[in-house]
Amino acid sequence: MLKFKQYLNENAAYYAPKPIEVDTSRLMNIADALNAELDALTTKPYQNAPIFLNQLRGCLERSGMTLPAAATPHFLSLSAELVYKMGDSGLHLYIVYDTTDDGYVDGYAQIVNQVDLKYLLGMDPEDYLGHEEIPQRPSTWYAKRDDDSGNTDEY
Repeated sequence: MLKFKQYLNENAAYYAPKPIEVDTSRLMNIADALNAELDALTTKPYQNAPIFLNQLRGCLERSGMTLPAAATPHFLSLSAELVYKMGDSGLHLYIVYDTTDDGYVDGYAQIVNQVDLKYLLGMDPEDYLGHEEIPQRPSTWYAKRDDDSGNTDEY
């Protein structure tokens, strides 16, 4: 039987962040376009973190990159900050998300170099996460109105 510390050391290799396999020359050519796509992806809040994860995975897979499966447990919490090395390119995928007070998930993801990564890791995530309040619909929003019932007397 393994002691707890031995168990952790044995399984540390599985949980250690592995670099994302990329074609370095292709990544250098599409980095700006991929960052623009990530910007568009993260402009609006998501209903929960797993949906945000699936959107990130889809965005990366369209560019021929796969987010490691070890990222999944991180997206089961309310907030996380993750960094993945992008092969030997010297670039990193920076991902951060947080659940707002109204229950939506605000996220940010970019491919950055080492200098930008140090800057982002030193920032307060509230500086680049929206945390804008989403207006709530009134409880009568779905209630039938006269115009929905076919009654045209009021027109």
